[in-house]
Amino acid sequence: MSRATWIATNLAVAVAATAVGCMLVVRLAPERPGTGADRPSPAGAYAATAGHGGSAARAATSALGADAVPPDAGLRTAPVTGRIEVTAPQGGVDFKPNGSFAVAWKNTTGEQVDVWLRTDTGHGRSQRLGLVATHAGARPAGEVIVTLPRVPPGPRYFLEVATAGDAEVRALSRTFAVTG
Repeated sequence: MSRATWIATNLAVAVAATAVGCMLVVRLAPERPGTGADRPSPAGAYAATAGHGGSAARAATSALGADAVPPDAGLRTAPVTGRIEVTAPQGGVDFKPNGSFAVAWKNTTGEQVDVWLRTDTGHGRSQRLGLVATHAGARPAGEVIVTLPRVPPGPRYFLEVATAGDAEVRALSRTFAVTG
């Protein structure tokens, strides 16, 4: 593979990784004089990723022939495992803006959870509207009283309970309405 093709391929991988929410930093070392190699030595390449450690980041660094160096290297020993199940509120209930109600869940991750208000935006998509409870506990069963922010009335709101910070494990409540 020519040097120009190799550089173009690596640039395309970096752009693709950036487009899906990753930050990719690439430093390519020049060829070693006298080796006659078409591409830099893998030992001279360095790649680091930050942000979502998903498959795009892993694919980008693998394609560059370098190991990924996550920003929290050495801090996390294993991915979060377990399951979260939202048990309250039940579906079909109406709430008022700035009203408070209980949110309950079962959590086998051993991690603290955050509770987010979300809305269905259509076509299978949703949007986070705001964090309504942060670091709400790591016990196997949890409950917190949340207060809804001021949002427009509508029938397609729901809550996301997710592991705090990284949201590696998450669960969604049933939809509920916010009435004027």
